[in-house]
Amino acid sequence: MILSAVLFYSRIGNFTNFGLIFPRAIIVILLVLGVGLLLKAKFNPHYSEIFAMEERSKMILVAVIGLAWVLLLNRIGFAVTSFFALSLAIFVLEEERSLKVLVKDFLIGGVEVAFFYIIFSRLLLVPLPQGILF
Repeated sequence: MILSAVLFYSRIGNFTNFGLIFPRAIIVILLVLGVGLLLKAKFNPHYSEIFAMEERSKMILVAVIGLAWVLLLNRIGFAVTSFFALSLAIFVLEEERSLKVLVKDFLIGGVEVAFFYIIFSRLLLVPLPQGILF
């Protein structure tokens, strides 16, 4: 975090005084949090296993789904690819897996993707990848 703050500060560029307020505030917050993390690690270290073996397999599967999403995004399109990738990732991370949970996760994924699609494509006019399906 400290290195990120230093890098961001070195690349801050030419802004007006009002334009510099937000970037400087974020850089200061990053720097303070980075120093805080270093001090906590020095004086009160906490060691724990990051993921259990079952969790690692879930994380790898979610990473594969994310990679497939990136590779298929331009071919199939944002809406369809995001719907399937998000829904499957939510399903993989579920504790209980059944048809009812799968349907629920696909509904959640559909609502989230529709929300982001409407916000970005219709309101903010951000062009999203359009593939063969949508």
